[in-house]
Amino acid sequence: MLINPNPLVQYLQKPAHEFTKDDLIRYIEERQIEMVNFRYTAEDGKLKTINFMVTSFEQLDMLLSSGERVDGSSIFSFLPANHSDLYLIPRYKTAFHNPFSTIPSLEILCSFYGPDGEPLQSSPVYILQKARNQFHKSTGMTIKMMAELEYYVISDIDKQTVIAENGYQSGEPYSAHEKLRVEALKLIARCGGKVRFGHAETGNFIHNRKLYEQHEIEFSVSDPEDAADQLAVAKWILRMLGLKYQVNVTFIPKIALNQPGSGLHIHFLVEHAGKNILMDQQMLTTTSLKMIGGLLKLAPAVCAFANPTPVSYLRLMEGQQTPNQICWGMQNRSTLIRVPLGWNRPESLSAHANHQPETSVDLSSRQTLEYRGADGSANPYLLSAALIMSILDGLLSSESIKNADELKTDTNLFEQADAQPFAFLPSSCAEAANKLEHFRAEFETDQVFPPTVIDHCIHRLRSFNDRELINNIKTYGENQDFSSLVDSYLHFM
Repeated sequence: MLINPNPLVQYLQKPAHEFTKDDLIRYIEERQIEMVNFRYTAEDGKLKTINFMVTSFEQLDMLLSSGERVDGSSIFSFLPANHSDLYLIPRYKTAFHNPFSTIPSLEILCSFYGPDGEPLQSSPVYILQKARNQFHKSTGMTIKMMAELEYYVISDIDKQTVIAENGYQSGEPYSAHEKLRVEALKLIARCGGKVRFGHAETGNFIHNRKLYEQHEIEFSVSDPEDAADQLAVAKWILRMLGLKYQVNVTFIPKIALNQPGSGLHIHFLVEHAGKNILMDQQMLTTTSLKMIGGLLKLAPAVCAFANPTPVSYLRLMEGQQTPNQICWGMQNRSTLIRVPLGWNRPESLSAHANHQPETSVDLSSRQTLEYRGADGSANPYLLSAALIMSILDGLLSSESIKNADELKTDTNLFEQADAQPFAFLPSSCAEAANKLEHFRAEFETDQVFPPTVIDHCIHRLRSFNDRELINNIKTYGENQDFSSLVDSYLHFM
């Protein structure tokens, strides 16, 4: 446990998923924690907060046992004011020591329960839990997920600012904000996030005496609920570090035309009896092909959750070096679904590189499939649930393999967009709403997505009335409409 960077794991000497109420009380008492903060995500995926001063053992025990009452109609716009009271209940495994607060504070992510004592059916966290559980019930398999989170850091420039010709994986002195990213990695890990690595990305330019520098943080595969929790906390940490370093951190999908957009790439794998079953003898399994086929079938509707703002569709416009055609490929970054290079060779490459005796290794557990269409404006819980339901639909459908076979390509679509007749993703929120309405039954299966949530999502997407806006920007480029759109969503997500 000592190698785990999470102070609670170190102190309690147990993994986070085994935390109990008594564990947290002991940590709070013995570490002299003065404040407990309940955190939750609402419709926009941002962390909200309710603060509690620790005043007595009895108060703390009651708080961790029964939670608190909140106004649900101020949290979820689809809940009416006359039926709005909800319970906010802490999930002990998510507790972490606040790395920013001057007052010693413990943060805990929470779930929503209704007056009947049942989980709120329309809560994003519970929708994801239902999707994960339904997947296991229907297939006998376990699904795991992880994210690649891209973001821009915007700062003033001075005489010491150095711009790399190619920003990808640049380090100091050619990366101005490596320190911020490295501190983010450290703090995310201390708050329970399973981070793998971080690096500078390709976006790197100057506009109006501001430096725009793109970065990425990648996580390890984990339970879908844990993966979504980690994303929500990581975005909060990055925003807090922006305040500390006096820069702007933004997850906006498109900040300038003809500059790289920021995505939220989601990787996933499935296990049966604890074994990753995506590959067999360096070949994709039938299970993998069915998963791909299901995702591609429902990809237009998934945009309702993966790309929920008008600025999302600037990133998906043609010519922006972003996967926007409904197809897949092996190690092909121009396709919507990519099968990344895996570790499926039997020999140890490190033994060869270091002139060591050859050893046989099995790293097939690292193989994933990657959905490249989502962006940082997505609610991580609803996005993950939508992807799981799409994958499940593929596994249960007899047409999935045929669909996957017809939509495979090795072509670089960034250079030859018209080379093959693949359909495109929606080009606006309005179009995504229509696709969701068409495929809503697949998401409402077994009441995973309540009809009220689908209705609300469709209504919200249509309320942007963005079809003409996107067409206008396609025609006229970075005009006043474009600038206004970017400004209005710079800190929305």
